[in-house]
Amino acid sequence: MKTTITGLLLMACLYTFGQTQKEKQVEREKNKVEIFTSDEKDNLQVFVAEQVKKMKLSENLREEYYGILLYYTNKMGRIGDKNKGYTEGEKKTKLDAMVIHLNDEVKEFLTEEQYKIHRESFGKIVTSVYNRKGWKKE
Repeated sequence: MKTTITGLLLMACLYTFGQTQKEKQVEREKNKVEIFTSDEKDNLQVFVAEQVKKMKLSENLREEYYGILLYYTNKMGRIGDKNKGYTEGEKKTKLDAMVIHLNDEVKEFLTEEQYKIHRESFGKIVTSVYNRKGWKKE
């Protein structure tokens, strides 16, 4: 009897947890306003792949580089979410700060030449966002 009650309580807790997670995901999707357009995302993938080939990264470094890029571009992509309530100026400042963090992180393991390629290629992506948003470079 105790096992049955414990099992039922556990199932109820898991169901409630699942519902809460589902509600959070629905809320997150309602607030989603991506900073990158779909075309920019597609171009980003192709362009980055071409630039990484130029860098001639080892398999391990390539995976690390892609992981860091993915982390930061996902964070950057969500700057515009409605629930964050950022002004355009705040979005620009947040994006710039994330680019600096991204650059600092990859600089630790890229050679000088690879880092130069990274800066040039990611700079083009950021410029694309700036142009579309009407932001001025300072």
